Amino acid sequence: MMEQKQMDESGRSGTSTLWRRVRITALIVVLLFLSMMALGFTVAKLRHGYGLTTTNVIEITLVALAMLGCGWLLVRQVRAPTGEDPLTRQERLNRNVSVASGVVGFALVVAMSLADGGKGAFSNDPLPPAAAILLILVTGVLVPAISLYWHRIIDEQEADATKTGALGALYVFAIGAPVWWLAWRGGFVPPPDGFIIYFATLTVVGAVWLWKKYF
Repeated sequence: MMEQKQMDESGRSGTSTLWRRVRITALIVVLLFLSMMALGFTVAKLRHGYGLTTTNVIEITLVALAMLGCGWLLVRQVRAPTGEDPLTRQERLNRNVSVASGVVGFALVVAMSLADGGKGAFSNDPLPPAAAILLILVTGVLVPAISLYWHRIIDEQEADATKTGALGALYVFAIGAPVWWLAWRGGFVPPPDGFIIYFATLTVVGAVWLWKKYF
């Protein structure tokens, strides 16, 4: 009876923790979306030299209020007591490195949007040489360095979840890319898009990692 009670409590705790993480993730996604919306609006205005209308001011105010609200809710969710043991030094370091990775990724998207004049972070238009060199160094040197360091500090469970996700993503890439290429050659679909394949691969890594880690 006691073991059953402990198992029930453990199950409820695990579910509560999962939903807390889902709420935090959702708030981060909404906050990033609103930030990109504000960035795109600002770049468009600067690029075309348009002035601000009364409607624009109202829109900017609403977006700013929504961002403040999401930020406030996010801080509350992060600081809310969970009833779990305090994080160890390694777990805190893992969390901080993960947050830093997200910040670097968001900064890359913002930098690419600004570098090409607001045409889109993932457009194929030419970039200024200086901006291209900086983005190459961040993507090719800083991001791998953070990733390698993160792999050194994660625990066995997270390492297993990551490896399983990477294996699944490899299969998606190894099978999906040539199938798309062959279907294009057969005239059934548009030409293969490298960025769609890239994001599909990363999505599989993230989805499998979440499943292995929390389910």
